[in-house]
Amino acid sequence: MREKYMKKILTIFAMLLVYTSVSMASAPFSEFKIGYQDPADAKAGYIFGLNIGRMIDESLSWSFEFNYFQKTYRKVTNVADIELPSGITPSQKELELQYKTYIIPLFLKLNLENQLGYKGPFFLRASGGLGWEMVWNSEDNYLTRIHSTRFYNGFGWEANLGVGIQISSSANLFVDGVYNGSKVKRNAKSNAEGLPTWEELDLSGFGIRIGVSIIGFGW
Repeated sequence: MREKYMKKILTIFAMLLVYTSVSMASAPFSEFKIGYQDPADAKAGYIFGLNIGRMIDESLSWSFEFNYFQKTYRKVTNVADIELPSGITPSQKELELQYKTYIIPLFLKLNLENQLGYKGPFFLRASGGLGWEMVWNSEDNYLTRIHSTRFYNGFGWEANLGVGIQISSSANLFVDGVYNGSKVKRNAKSNAEGLPTWEELDLSGFGIRIGVSIIGFGW
């Protein structure tokens, strides 16, 4: 019931953004980001993002943000050291276990930028977004010869607060603090007692992004 309610809110939010963009939007903009994210139930790692949208006025804009997170864990064992006549001693290694986690969050966002001081180069940034998050976790166990992939998905939200500096007439450099809130699920079913069960993965956590925003570049 909660997910159906949130999906309705997301649909209404999307329709409002589309209406606003058609009736009021002016210049397009694009943001390219790279940063660090620390999900609660996954290893921390680097995240890459693209945020594209349109200005509503000189401070307010709407956008669609695509993010990509990947983290790899490998268990490698040292089998033997090889001593060669040349005097070098390379090691022979074997890969026993490898996990790869891919996270793709998609958000519709509202963004606000306010200049600090009178015509100064610095400005304050804030934004919030609603969306959907997807997770693929692949396991390659070469000892047991088990190869499997788990897929999770669910509603998510994001809040950003940061500062920027104007580096040209159409480009800004920025640093944002980010909080991502999401719990994704899979394998929903009922157990032998008839109780609903599922697997849940908590992606909530803080992160940081740095990037560049270009006004007039986008769609």
